[in-house]
Amino acid sequence: MNDNAPVFEERHYVVNVSEAAPIGTSVVTVSATDADAGSNAHLSYHAEPHPTSADDVNLFYVDGERGLVLLRQGLDREEATQLRFFIVANDAGILSLSTSAVVTVNVGDVNDNAPTFDRAAYEASISDKAPHGHFVLAVKASDDDVSDRARLTYAVVDGNVHQAFAVESKTGVIRTTSVGRHLAGGLQGPYVLNVSATDGMYSAFARVKVAVERSNSFSPVFSQSVYDADVTENQPVGVTVTTVSATDEDEGVNGDVTYSIVGEDANEMFAIDSQSGLTPILCVCYACNYNAIAANY
Repeated sequence: MNDNAPVFEERHYVVNVSEAAPIGTSVVTVSATDADAGSNAHLSYHAEPHPTSADDVNLFYVDGERGLVLLRQGLDREEATQLRFFIVANDAGILSLSTSAVVTVNVGDVNDNAPTFDRAAYEASISDKAPHGHFVLAVKASDDDVSDRARLTYAVVDGNVHQAFAVESKTGVIRTTSVGRHLAGGLQGPYVLNVSATDGMYSAFARVKVAVERSNSFSPVFSQSVYDADVTENQPVGVTVTTVSATDEDEGVNGDVTYSIVGEDANEMFAIDSQSGLTPILCVCYACNYNAIAANY
């Protein structure tokens, strides 16, 4: 008489399997017993879907006689970290009785993904007066492999002319290591750094473009502090009286000098070419860059 249902040794089997495990890998062997005799105690095993994850069962094959569970397909922890299904034991009685147990498979992570930066290219600009250790920007990479995220390290692998910058290996923060004119380094264009992120096996790369803006460091300097000029009376409007000249050691637009006349009385009587410094008569001249003044008396 078949009056006893099979009983599993465990009601819940929990196993760990690496996502790198090949197809055919043994996952677990389940075992049940039946208190009946003869064919009523002969057991067979099969798998059924669990209501919380119905498709997981398709990843496994069950040897019906031995209760051995094998991998039918490869696993990917980035798709599923945990898998669950029922294992069912049936006896061979005419009116078959069965029982079930839950199998939970924790999928172990392996390093099978390269890091990725959140952007392929970054841009920043800094002054050539930026001090040593000045923050430029921070790069950020991630890794689909959970176990590798904390192991990511950053480095500048190319483009770091004069070693002007350094990246913090754990945070991705880029800072200056050179200052002043050494930072500008005589470059005609921006720095283009190639920054890497590695998890120990795989690497990713991003471009970091850093423009160094020239600061306005110098005041204009007149070629002489006093300009003397003599003008006879009754000269027509527009006659050139004298020419003043100033220079500026800054580069680019910061080195361009323009001229103007300072003083209400002088402005009413005289004019000056803002670019050339040509002026029609005795005047007070102002070079429009940091208040450098040449006075004519």
